Amino acid sequence: MSLNLYALEQQIEARMKAGHVPGFVLAIVKNQTVIYARGFGFTAVDHDECGLPVTPQTLFRIGSTTKSLTGTAVMRLVEAGKLDLDAPVKSYIPWLTFSEAGAVDGVTLRMLLSHTSGLPTEDEHSGWRDPSGLETYVREMIPQFPLVAPPGKVFSYSGAGICLAGYIAEVVSSKNYAQLMQELVFDPLEMKRTTFDPTVAMTYPLAQSHDLSADGILTVQHRYIENVGEYPESYANSTVLDLANFCMMQINHGRFGDVQILSPASVAEMQRVQTDLFTFNGAGYGLTLFLNQHKGIRLVGHGGQMSTHFTLLEMVPDSGIAIIGMGNRFSTEFVSGEFMNGILDHLLDLPEGNPKPQAVDPDKSRWGRYAGSYLGNWKGLAMIQVCDDRLVLDWNGEVIPLNSLKDYLYYGQKPNSEELVSVGFIHEGLGETQYILLNGDLCKRIEYEMSPVSNIDAWAIYAGQYQGYLFTMTTGLEGDRFVIHSKDFGGKCNLIPLGGARFASQVGIIEFQANQDGVIRSLRLADYLTLNRVGESK
Repeated sequence: MSLNLYALEQQIEARMKAGHVPGFVLAIVKNQTVIYARGFGFTAVDHDECGLPVTPQTLFRIGSTTKSLTGTAVMRLVEAGKLDLDAPVKSYIPWLTFSEAGAVDGVTLRMLLSHTSGLPTEDEHSGWRDPSGLETYVREMIPQFPLVAPPGKVFSYSGAGICLAGYIAEVVSSKNYAQLMQELVFDPLEMKRTTFDPTVAMTYPLAQSHDLSADGILTVQHRYIENVGEYPESYANSTVLDLANFCMMQINHGRFGDVQILSPASVAEMQRVQTDLFTFNGAGYGLTLFLNQHKGIRLVGHGGQMSTHFTLLEMVPDSGIAIIGMGNRFSTEFVSGEFMNGILDHLLDLPEGNPKPQAVDPDKSRWGRYAGSYLGNWKGLAMIQVCDDRLVLDWNGEVIPLNSLKDYLYYGQKPNSEELVSVGFIHEGLGETQYILLNGDLCKRIEYEMSPVSNIDAWAIYAGQYQGYLFTMTTGLEGDRFVIHSKDFGGKCNLIPLGGARFASQVGIIEFQANQDGVIRSLRLADYLTLNRVGESK
């Protein structure tokens, strides 16, 4: 191991400054020991009033990393004989319905935990506070969600599916979800500060969320996002030391200290590929865990975002290594992958550079089935074309020639960049491909025809600054282009018209929304986040 801690800490502080991150904390685990843990910065920028220095004991919102904790509880109930991964979920909740008649009948817990149930990505950051909120969510909200694909067809990340799994755990245990998690996960793993209850979290040093203005000024968000109905997918508060205990269990075949929390078989099942993400580096998803490779090393983990907080959690089970990072202002300086991979490179003495994928001869007979337009909430517009005897991806106006890696999987390199793009075509027999995974995100075939823009000035009504709890974006006209700027997403990109007030972009589908007076008041990003217009409307 050749990790230079001084250089690492200097890098962290530089990334915090560049990314406007007020507080950050990092822990490194080796087998059953935390070999490094340190906090940086403050819990809040107004530290003269309410901020404290960040330490390894500081609580952060861990977002979707919560899903892996929920998965652990479900697996404990499976081992206890109370749940079956492959039994229909209706055997536990006979009254459960989905938006499409009959679609729920074949859905299993395995599908929910591997994001293959067809339920969409959905998040509502204010809602129920009563413990009964999770049942209300399942009864009232889940039946309204349109399915993004037939159950069992394809990976599509879904918080709703994990919430449903958490509710099923409630039903079979006759205990509310938060109490169940305390008994099955937090107490056995000695996660002493981890909690869903904000009234408990506030009794400890707690990192605060922050807004970032267009001129780079950070201010504390004096509100706490809360929704009991979505606890199982995103709402835990935890520390790096508590999450280190979870990692110790995962990298030691289910054992924490002298206690076997999960059987080795259950841990192996969580870490086994349940569904392919069709990427050039062999990424997949297990049971509430992302699976990946870095320079031939098997990686297991799950990041998260909640409010403006982010969590990074990466494990190398074969080497007994885990890294956990947490910050209270989302920044690509940390979440892009470069930061965590760089630490792994030094910890494991990995070679510099990344091996390039090796292209193979393509099966051109399939290209006619692949060609067409696809739309994804987080990826925007992807058009697959055959040009000069080459399969080509036109991704929101950026043209990327594709190479075949294996059946149904292609990759390409972005122009003037080292970044590689993966395109996986979901098998449809002899019919047209209906779904692709673009860098692991689902896109669905649509009817679309690019047409020249006749009056770009009409889009001037959408120009302005939009701010949400996590991101700030600015839209405007630049010559013959309609563009969007965002420091949070690392720069500027074009908006491609989809009709009406909807546009595609590299950050996802954007739809501008007007009030009854017809004035544009907000935009909806990826049918997931609402950003409100700041200042006077134009």
